[in-house]
Amino acid sequence: AMAAVRFAHSARGCASWHVRKLMVWRTSGDGREQGGAVSSPLPDYLVPLRDALIGARRARKSISVEGLPVPRSDADAYAVQQALADACGWFASSRPRAWKVGASSRDAVPNAAPLPPLCVVQSPATFAAETFNRILIEGEVAFRLRAPLDDHAADPSSVAAAIDGWLVTIEVVDPRYANLDAAGPALRLADHGMHGALVVGSGGSLPDTVDWTSLIARVSRDGEVVKETRGGHPLGNLLFLLPWLAGHAHARGVPLGAGDVVTAGTWTSVVEALPGQTIDVEFPAIGRASAHFE
Repeated sequence: AMAAVRFAHSARGCASWHVRKLMVWRTSGDGREQGGAVSSPLPDYLVPLRDALIGARRARKSISVEGLPVPRSDADAYAVQQALADACGWFASSRPRAWKVGASSRDAVPNAAPLPPLCVVQSPATFAAETFNRILIEGEVAFRLRAPLDDHAADPSSVAAAIDGWLVTIEVVDPRYANLDAAGPALRLADHGMHGALVVGSGGSLPDTVDWTSLIARVSRDGEVVKETRGGHPLGNLLFLLPWLAGHAHARGVPLGAGDVVTAGTWTSVVEALPGQTIDVEFPAIGRASAHFE
C-alpha cells in the first residue's frame, strides 16, 4: 500500500505558512516580473484585507468579516490573491502547478485560484491536528495536462488533446472567515476560494465520451457512506472551464503547462469532517482519494 503523506503542524504545514516580507519585483518594460508573472498592484483600499488574511494564516485563526474591505471587482480580488501569494512566498521558486476553477453557471464568468504547492499532496494524506480552522470536504474531478494549454485553445479537440487524464481529488475548504455566511463571493475569491488543501487521488485516461449526468460520487466518513450523488455537478461537462482558465493563467504570466492539475469544483456539495476522522471520496468510473485528519 502507498505510504500516507503526512502534514505536520509546523511552519512548513498547510495552515501555518512562513510569511515573508513583501518583495518588490524588478520588472521589464511590459510590466512583467523577471520571474515571468504579471505584476498586479494591490489597490490601497484592500491593504487591510491582505493584512488580515496574512494574519489569519500566520496565527491559524479565523477573522471577522465585519469591517473588512470587499473587493469591488474580480480583478481586485485577484490582486489580493497575488499579494497574499507574494507575501507567503508560495510561488517564489516556480510557477503554480495546480489550480482550482469554477463557475456559478455556464453563462457566468468563471473564477480561479492558483494553489500553494505545499498544500497539494498525494492520496492517502494525513493532516496534523489544528491544521485547519474547519474541515469542509468537497469531492471533485480534476484534469492533469499532458501538454501546455495556451490561451487560444478554445475548441474541444484542442482541449481534449492537452489532457493526460482525469483524477479524483479532495479539496479541503478552510475558511479564514469566522462568519462564513457573511463572506460574499468577492471575499471568498480573494482568499483563494478559501482553499485549504488538495488531495490528489487516482484516476485514468479521460474517455472520448463521458456521460457526466450519470457520474456517481461517494463520500465516506470512517468507512460509512454519508453522501452519494449522480451527476452531482450542475455544470456537467467541466472541460468548458479549461479554455477560460488557460486565458486567465496566461494573462497572469503563468500559463498552464504539462503536468499541471486543474480541479474543477465539487460533485458532492460540502461535507464537514471532524478531527480524528478519515474521509474517502470515490468516483467508481474514475478512482478515489483519502484523507485522515488527526
